[in-house]
Amino acid sequence: MNKNLLKAMIAIMLLFVLASVLLFHYLLKTSQQIHDIELNNTKYSHLNDLSSCISEMMDHAQDYILYSDQHYLDEFQKYSSLALQKELELNDSLNSFYKQNMTELIELNKSYISFMEKEAIPLIQAKSYTQEDLKYIHLRNREFTQEIEKKLNMITVTTSRNMDDSIKNTILQMNERILLALFILLMLLLLMPWLFYTLFKPILVQRLYLSRLSEQIQSASIFMDRKGVVRHINRAAQELFDILPESVLQKNVQEFPSLFPKLQGITQPLLHARVREESFLGQQVSLNRDGRTIEMVIDYIPLFLFNRLSGVMLVANLAHRQKEKPLLLDTLEKERKRISIEIHDWIGRYMSTIIHSLDYILRLNKNSGLKPELLDSLMNLRSHCQNAAIEMRGIMNDIHPYLIDKVGLISALESYIATFEELNNIKVYIFYQDRALRIKKKDQIIIYRIIQESLTNIAKHAKASEVDIVFTVDKDQLKIEVVDNGGAGEEFAVGNGLWGMKERAHLIGGNVVFASNDSGFSVMLTVPIPGGQDDEKNQDHVD
Repeated sequence: MNKNLLKAMIAIMLLFVLASVLLFHYLLKTSQQIHDIELNNTKYSHLNDLSSCISEMMDHAQDYILYSDQHYLDEFQKYSSLALQKELELNDSLNSFYKQNMTELIELNKSYISFMEKEAIPLIQAKSYTQEDLKYIHLRNREFTQEIEKKLNMITVTTSRNMDDSIKNTILQMNERILLALFILLMLLLLMPWLFYTLFKPILVQRLYLSRLSEQIQSASIFMDRKGVVRHINRAAQELFDILPESVLQKNVQEFPSLFPKLQGITQPLLHARVREESFLGQQVSLNRDGRTIEMVIDYIPLFLFNRLSGVMLVANLAHRQKEKPLLLDTLEKERKRISIEIHDWIGRYMSTIIHSLDYILRLNKNSGLKPELLDSLMNLRSHCQNAAIEMRGIMNDIHPYLIDKVGLISALESYIATFEELNNIKVYIFYQDRALRIKKKDQIIIYRIIQESLTNIAKHAKASEVDIVFTVDKDQLKIEVVDNGGAGEEFAVGNGLWGMKERAHLIGGNVVFASNDSGFSVMLTVPIPGGQDDEKNQDHVD
């Protein structure tokens, strides 16, 4: 899996969880605010009821003073008692600010009731009041009424304003925060399917197509998970090893010595590859079957997921198929060489003739008075032909490194590197001890191809500015390391290009090891040297 995509997925999941928590928090807070609004609305309704009771009480008191009717007195006493009761009930549910004002209203209301019961009502009932007494009672009643209405209006207006502000704030917060959280969640939900698909695409491809692919290839393959249990065996392996899938699937490889004694030497390295987490390639194994010996070449390849071993794959081929590969490669290289020679002898000869003819025409007519436009056209034509010749030589070199036949591997590499540096703006240094390598020409071509593929991969995938190619002779082995300074990149996977390098190396008895670290990516090629080679030289050569 791609580590950057995995980090992005984890970040998006964390953002999704955070947005969900925030949305839940906002919804919970909004619900609490709505509940508070409902409570305030209830209090406001009770306050309106109280205001109505007080108004009725004061109106009936005024009517009783004016008309001395017992009915108004009874209504006054009823509403005064009800107003006091509502005031006390409402006072218990108010906060400190409202409670202080409500307490003042209650005291004011009690004073008004006391005035009515101790002064106004006895005076009217005695019917011995003077005009001055009546005027005093009217004046005091108006003063009490105005004070009560003022205090009651202040409480009502303040409560209404606060309730309106609370509703507005709740709506604004709900609009801003909840909508923002919903928008983020929606964007993340839209993004996550694509990221999930991109992240798990390798696994999906493996699950959906790997089994089909293993059935189509001619190589016999067996897959064992990291616990040693066989999870897959293709048809080629069933036929080669003469076993049925139901007899091996879901079985542990450690049981094979007792279940399939003849396969012990074949399956045992699976356990070694699992324990050591290393590949065992090109293992020569013999299988006795029906009285005849079958020679095989088997690769044991550990597979990793999230830098953790997920299992080991066994890939087996009959030995004669492996022997056919060098012959096929020789045939391909001979055909490449023939095509390269054809290009050189025919197209190259014609191109050279055209260039020399143009040079002759330009020299002959340099001062002959030809039009400048014609001379410029001839110069441009000559330049195009020269560039075409250079491109042709590059194509010839890609088809077949003809310089190896003439001047050897090192010189051929130097020629190729000069073009590579110019095209890719990457500096390449070659370190070696001796330009003359005691290796067959056809093996040198394979080494050339592996180094060429390494440089191509660096140009495509690495952010490197320099590459070192180091040739080291160690006893009977030649080690060639290609190292770039591209830094730590994405986790590399062995694809077609890297597998191609391994296949080429196996054809000449060598091996290729890949490594990636903080400084860059490296390819280590090890090739046996026939008869050994002296590795003690006076001075290393650096190009």
